[in-house]
Amino acid sequence: MKFLRQLRQTRTQRPTAYSLVDIGRDTVKAVVILIIPENVEPQIIGYGLAPAGDHDIAGGRLEADAVLGPVNAALVQAEDSTEGYIGQKIVPDDVIFTLAGRASIGKLFTVRQTRPKPAELTTGRELDNLSMRAERLARQGLANLPVEGGQWQPLAVTDAGVYLDGRLVLGGIGLSGGELTYSVFGVAGQAAALRALEVLANRLDLMITNIVAAWQALAAMSPHPEAIILDTGFAGTDICLIRDNALVSAGWIPFGGGFFTQSLAQGLELAPLEARQLKHAFARGDLSQAETERADAYLARARQRWYDAVMESLTELSLQADSSGLAFDRPLPRRIYLTGGGNLVPGLEKILPSDPAPFDGVPEVARLGLRALPAIKDLTEDLDYNLFSLVLSLTIGLPVV
Repeated sequence: MKFLRQLRQTRTQRPTAYSLVDIGRDTVKAVVILIIPENVEPQIIGYGLAPAGDHDIAGGRLEADAVLGPVNAALVQAEDSTEGYIGQKIVPDDVIFTLAGRASIGKLFTVRQTRPKPAELTTGRELDNLSMRAERLARQGLANLPVEGGQWQPLAVTDAGVYLDGRLVLGGIGLSGGELTYSVFGVAGQAAALRALEVLANRLDLMITNIVAAWQALAAMSPHPEAIILDTGFAGTDICLIRDNALVSAGWIPFGGGFFTQSLAQGLELAPLEARQLKHAFARGDLSQAETERADAYLARARQRWYDAVMESLTELSLQADSSGLAFDRPLPRRIYLTGGGNLVPGLEKILPSDPAPFDGVPEVARLGLRALPAIKDLTEDLDYNLFSLVLSLTIGLPVV
């Protein structure tokens, strides 16, 4: 990943501990990780969770004020827990934030070069030049996308593949061919949301190491080179399309845990808090058979609406990737990975394979977990990976040594 947004860095030495923070509309999740020079893998040494009160960091400075208390509470809880796991309290000064999909836009950018001497072998210099061209194109293109929602600032690009004469190649050096193609997936962040995170960090006396787009963080966790990742939070669902081990398209739909709670509240004439408690009890399997059947009946329509929105978005995202002219014109990947608290609603894993026609096989639905983060060692206990997968994936934003 190449970060396009330069943050002010004043440290001369790399920190040994970082806080990773994901600010959702429902909860704030914080994790403390430790970097030991002789160890390759970061260590999870503490975590915290605090209610966010339905505030949206994408709302700008005012929302930064509103979530200051919840973010501080989650950080303090994470820092306090480190003492119980490693015998001493760790309070990092450096933080990596996630940027929600609802405050992001993304696009695939491709550059091509016709080689005058196809028989000559490709060189590292050729690829470096193409990479710089692709990055420059992404930076300019993201800044000028005709998208509503205020100003947008280029955030980062991830490689989406090197192709030689239309075939994907690994490395790309030392091969002969006529046309060399280089693609990157670029993400821009809503300027108001980025400013809000900076305000938040200043008030908490933290230094921002990086701000990582949720889509690019989630894509780094993909257990398979051809996959779909669905991260359902309170406000909506992030959707990532992975092709040839690279993120090629991503989007967000406004259907999440809050939507399911609202459906129960309206159907059963419950207060929002009662509906939420019922939804959680349903997910845990704590209801009687009669209560389970009743809740399931009222959620059936909501699940179908969520599914329809997911499939509509996937169709659009696939078309966007196909339009690049690369080898993406094929059915959707059958491997679907779920994460996020909103995906715990029973029945979602059953409705996704209901129509295999758009996929390259009958969909196989699984959940992300620590296995998707092989480069992290967890020293804590009872960490809910379904809730914390996104915040743990922020390790992609750690500085490269």
